Amino acid sequence: MKKLLLILIVLLSLCACQDEGKEMANPDDRYMYIIEMIGEHDNFQDTSNYFDISAEMAKIDGGYRYYITIDNPRIAMYDIEMLAIEKNVDYRNTMAANVGIFEDKEYNMVPNQANIEQGFVKGIVASAISQYPETTLYIFVQFKNSDFSIVRSEYFKLDVSYEGE
Repeated sequence: MKKLLLILIVLLSLCACQDEGKEMANPDDRYMYIIEMIGEHDNFQDTSNYFDISAEMAKIDGGYRYYITIDNPRIAMYDIEMLAIEKNVDYRNTMAANVGIFEDKEYNMVPNQANIEQGFVKGIVASAISQYPETTLYIFVQFKNSDFSIVRSEYFKLDVSYEGE
């Protein structure tokens, strides 16, 4: 009887995990989930031990475009996702700067290697439009190791401003 109960508990837990995985397979759900995670996070970094991250801003017609760059990996990074938001912007109606969430392809970075055909990029850039010449970006970056057994997530807070003429 105890064995039957144990098997039943294991099967139920496997079913629950499977449903959760299916839910997050939808890119729209994943996008909103990451935005929610950033909003609830309270400990942000400005640098990483694993890669370089920077932001810059340019003036465009009707506003400003900011660019977030991740490059110079110090470890192998696979299936990279990045999403950046500004505080107090409704991202249900505006697209946040993101990479690796809606695309079918994976972005991978390995130190001193770049081969686009094999899916290894030198760096990743995401951009979005802001109404303001100065803003604070809250950025989520997630990547996996080569066999996808370790998932690392980092949260950044970067101030960016237009340094024009």
